[in-house]
Order: sequence, then C-alpha cells, then structure tokens
Amino acid sequence: MVIKVGVTGGIGSGKSTVAKIFAVLGVPVYYADDASKRIMNSDPEVIELITRHFTKEAYKNGMLDRSFVASQVFNNKANLE
Repeated sequence: MVIKVGVTGGIGSGKSTVAKIFAVLGVPVYYADDASKRIMNSDPEVIELITRHFTKEAYKNGMLDRSFVASQVFNNKANLE
C-alpha cells in the first residue's frame, strides 16, 4: 500500500524541514515549488501565457523575473485575485 502525504503551510511553518526528514528516512519527496519554477522557465506555453499577461518584462535573460512578477501581482488587485 502506498500512502501519499501533502505537506502544506504558510511561510516559515517547517514544510521544508518535514520534507528533509522524510527524505532522510528514505521517503521519496516531490518538491512542487522546484517543479513549478522549472516549468515557468522551460515550458513554451507557460512562458507565452506569463509574457502575454505580464509583458516581456516578466523574463530577463530567459529566466522568470520573480521580483517583477511579484510586484505586478501584489500591487494590482485584479492580478492578485
């Protein structure tokens, strides 16, 4: 029997620590944050959608400018929603 566990919580709540403990115990760990960052920098369809919404400024040197996108999201009520 395989049990899948999702670890969720706010910033600084210990999610990474729990994941590291699982890994040390030999439990396979899937890091969704890492996967999403990789997809946002490599998937042409995702890149197109992000640049269409946030303009080409969303990427610098082929990498997502997370600071720019965050400023566009958190300083714009419509984007935040």
